[in-house]
Amino acid sequence: MYILVARHGKAEEKKPGQPDEERRLTEEGRSDVANVAKLLPWTPQLIYTSPLRRAHETAEVISQVLGGVEVKVVDILRPELTSVENLKKLEFKEITLLVGHAPSIEKLISGLVGGGAIKLKAGAIAGLEAEIFDVGKAVLRFIISPDVAKKCFGV
Repeated sequence: MYILVARHGKAEEKKPGQPDEERRLTEEGRSDVANVAKLLPWTPQLIYTSPLRRAHETAEVISQVLGGVEVKVVDILRPELTSVENLKKLEFKEITLLVGHAPSIEKLISGLVGGGAIKLKAGAIAGLEAEIFDVGKAVLRFIISPDVAKKCFGV
């Protein structure tokens, strides 16, 4: 199976009185996410996303770019709940995309590949290959960052 792991795109700064969960993607964040999605070598059959607005918006942008992939919101992609053990509860397709937050999404990738310091810029997507979804069972195949996408599209 293939697992795509995305960090949400750049979000607006927190405003006084605004809950962190309501922060939206910036226009640059939307553009970055769309460009990265256009470079994906694998098209997911399902996208799971954190319920936080910036992650959900990221999932929707990716879905639109890829032709309307189904998006499901799951609480276990909230930053404080993201872990290999919790995500084992999900039903994975042959190619599934997870949208979450740093640093929990980076720790998830590190756990799946068996260690190492993984860093994803906002809007980046990592691709992993695994027989099963478990600690140390995946191989990191690629990371596409917004910087790479901008170079590819001459932005």
